[in-house]
Amino acid sequence: MTLHAVVRGAAGAVGVVVAALIGVVAIAAVTLVALGLPDQSRADDGPTPQVVQPRPDVLVVGLDLGDPVRQAGVVRDGEVVLARGLEVAIARDLARRLGIRRVRFVFVRPSERLVSTSAPLWHLAIASLRPTRETSSQADLSEPYLGTDQAVVVRRGLPAPASLSDLRERITCALRGSDGSRALAASVTTAQRPILVSSQSRLLDLVQTGVCDAALVDADDVGRTIAGRGGVLGPVAARVPFGGGSVIAVSRGGAVGVAEIDRALRRMRADGTMHRLARTWLRIDPARLRPLR
Repeated sequence: MTLHAVVRGAAGAVGVVVAALIGVVAIAAVTLVALGLPDQSRADDGPTPQVVQPRPDVLVVGLDLGDPVRQAGVVRDGEVVLARGLEVAIARDLARRLGIRRVRFVFVRPSERLVSTSAPLWHLAIASLRPTRETSSQADLSEPYLGTDQAVVVRRGLPAPASLSDLRERITCALRGSDGSRALAASVTTAQRPILVSSQSRLLDLVQTGVCDAALVDADDVGRTIAGRGGVLGPVAARVPFGGGSVIAVSRGGAVGVAEIDRALRRMRADGTMHRLARTWLRIDPARLRPLR
């Protein structure tokens, strides 16, 4: 065999091998596409990752200073210094649980501006807000941190009611135009027409003298209301569930989410923090009163 023939045969063999390799590569590429693996043309078609804002160094909380027991302080250039009160303490505990070391309180007046359509300058607003349609349309609302139930204060010597049926048979009273009067009409529906008065002192006088068997008072305010009259009134016997409670407004699209606030509030209730704060500032924990059904 000549040298020319040998070379030509080797070249033919190499060509066969190369062709086989090309075929294998082509089959592999078709297999990958069939398996759904993205090629270069589809690499950018996946979901766009969400941008997560970093945790702020300072938690900004909007207050309206509407109740000195819930929130009080000195206002300087729109900021609240020496802030104190139940809701202030709740905000500070929330910040700690969120891992935020500092809290800055800002003063907003009137309180309607706390939740507005314009971009707020706070992460949270806490000011006895109710879960209304207006507030829920403009901010994310947390679970209630404090109930709006009505405490039942009975006259001295009267057995505590065990149910709404017991209360319906009693002479009841409440402040005119208050949540207590609305609860009597909507939830209690007493057999006798309730007595409605215009002042808190008059309300307690009626219970003290026995003209009224039981009075309905805001549960979060009943500790202050009966202060100094413990010996002439009966006990704060129970509560009538009423309303949706006070909630925290959370700025939408901010660095703090409402789900985080809800989880922190649940932990505060579970570990007794909320009970301790309520006892400290309100003198009574409304959540521990027995609900009447």
